[in-house]
Amino acid sequence: MTVSSPTHLVVIPTYNEIENIEKFLLEISKLDVSVLVVDDNSPDGTGILVANLSKNSNKINLLQRSGKLGLGSAYRDGFKWGIENNFLYFVEMDADFSHRFEDLESMLTVSTDNDVVIGSRYISGGGSLGWDTKRKVLSKLANLTSKILLKSKTNDMTSGFRCYSSTSLKKIKYYNTQSDGYSFQIEMTMRCEVLKLKISEIPIIFTERRLGKSKMSKKIVYEALFFLVKNGIKRWLNIKTF
Repeated sequence: MTVSSPTHLVVIPTYNEIENIEKFLLEISKLDVSVLVVDDNSPDGTGILVANLSKNSNKINLLQRSGKLGLGSAYRDGFKWGIENNFLYFVEMDADFSHRFEDLESMLTVSTDNDVVIGSRYISGGGSLGWDTKRKVLSKLANLTSKILLKSKTNDMTSGFRCYSSTSLKKIKYYNTQSDGYSFQIEMTMRCEVLKLKISEIPIIFTERRLGKSKMSKKIVYEALFFLVKNGIKRWLNIKTF
């Protein structure tokens, strides 16, 4: 299927999002964007539901994968699909309503003037709802550590709500990124900064999911720590990171 309009593709990785995905797709279809759901063969039938919904909407597309292959892998496959189908801008967004549609509209508005737009919880006007104090502290600490180790100017390196131009994705060679967990966001940010791409942060309100289960695991945390240590050393020693 070749698609030329709209110019923005929202890439949605899913694994067991049956409780959220139908309502999410109905809401996002009201906007001038196309959607690609990258489903990792969800046992709960998420992919089957999306396939059925796509029959009645030319905005909804499904990339069905063979198994649970990881967040970074899902985005790499989604970006590849979108570039092959001539999209110009690529939005990363969650299917669980953690990211607000009004913030998506703000992101779309400024996307054409930037290489990368990052939805930030840690600039004026941004924030998070539904988190206890411990989680807020851990999140801020993770971002601060990432900024220091990687010499970053970005306030929310771990944000999973962002937009890339197709040109920027090609420049940073998204296809050979190594991270598969949430460190994928950190790695992508680092690559954009190393190449001095134009990055803009806009304030967003992150809302904790109401339905379904979080995909965070110890493996994902360890992967992020390993990535930060390895690439932090390279950044401080001025060794090429990619």
